[in-house]
Amino acid sequence: MAKRHNGGVNSRPLTRELTRPVPRDSRLFQRRSTRIIILVAGAILVLIVGLVLFAFPIRDYFTQHQSITRTEAEFAALEDANEQIQADIQRLETPSGIKEAARRELGYLLPGERRLALLDLPAVTGTLPTGWPYNVVGAILAVRSSTVTANRPGMLGPLQANP
Repeated sequence: MAKRHNGGVNSRPLTRELTRPVPRDSRLFQRRSTRIIILVAGAILVLIVGLVLFAFPIRDYFTQHQSITRTEAEFAALEDANEQIQADIQRLETPSGIKEAARRELGYLLPGERRLALLDLPAVTGTLPTGWPYNVVGAILAVRSSTVTANRPGMLGPLQANP
């Protein structure tokens, strides 16, 4: 005969008392449909708690991660712009940088220099209505266009040598 772990005492009657079926009239919910409804409600409650504790924070984490990535990209672009501005400031602090900026941005010329227009002026398109003030504007435009055509023979075109 095999030796028992509990000192030879049969423990089945004790376990049988703990696992025996509960009588119907002693049950918390007598009807089966009520038990199913409670079970479904409990599953829904567990799902909601799972969403609140896990799904929503994970979604927020990924949203914040995308926002941080976008902000870091904007910051890098602003750093590049700041470096370009600092380079412009350093260039403009030199005399040659000041001369170059005055020529390019303000159109200044050194003594003895002459500015030449290399491109033709665009043609005036459209007609103006008759009557005041358009008749005055039309006369001004006619005078200016005749002045431009009178000055055109001495102007250089693109890629032409000086005569």
